[in-house]
Amino acid sequence: MILVRAKIALEINFLWHVSFMRLVSLFILSMLFCFSLYAQQTIKDSVLLALKAKPEPYLAFHNRNTFIQSNRTRLYGLVGGVSFNEKVKLYAGIYGYGNADRTLLPYLKFGEDSVVRTINTSNFSLGLEYNFYRNGRFSLGVPAQIGIGSVQYDYRKVKSGIRLSKRDYITVPVESGINAYFSILSWTGLKGGVGYRLNLGNLEAAKLSSPYYNIGLYISIKNLIQEIKN
Repeated sequence: MILVRAKIALEINFLWHVSFMRLVSLFILSMLFCFSLYAQQTIKDSVLLALKAKPEPYLAFHNRNTFIQSNRTRLYGLVGGVSFNEKVKLYAGIYGYGNADRTLLPYLKFGEDSVVRTINTSNFSLGLEYNFYRNGRFSLGVPAQIGIGSVQYDYRKVKSGIRLSKRDYITVPVESGINAYFSILSWTGLKGGVGYRLNLGNLEAAKLSSPYYNIGLYISIKNLIQEIKN
């Protein structure tokens, strides 16, 4: 009975996850389509003009809500690079899950009654973000990233914690989406975004492909320093 309930719960979570993924993917595709129409004539000139500006140091902390096989988790990243006229950002960063995903398998495997599967990942990525729209305090940007990293699957006995199996897979995460910013002060404001993280590689690594979303505060270190000096 417990196994049946667990299976039903997993199926419900999976169906909800698939529906959510479809909605987010449709939204992202719609926004990127609108962006492509808007940018066809202007993006090249805009980027070239921005790159002529003096580069400013750029440092950010990324915090994204994402999913591991229908289980919600957080992906954290620390990135650094340069910003050109607050129009184009070029950066590199390291990413990883805040907490490894732990799941009690609701079926027999490895000859054990209960097995805990832990999934974790880490990667290094190169990225850019192009701010294509600004109106007063509000702006929109399109981020894009590609990286390389690993995904770890770890299986252990529940009671003893003895490892039964560990598998590592190479993955190439590719990400894109759309970010929205609303400045409150010269150095801080609200930020929200949605996107999709595609994990290329082995099937087990590809299973971690998922939409993501984030909402919170952003801080401009450069503007904060200027504000303190003034």
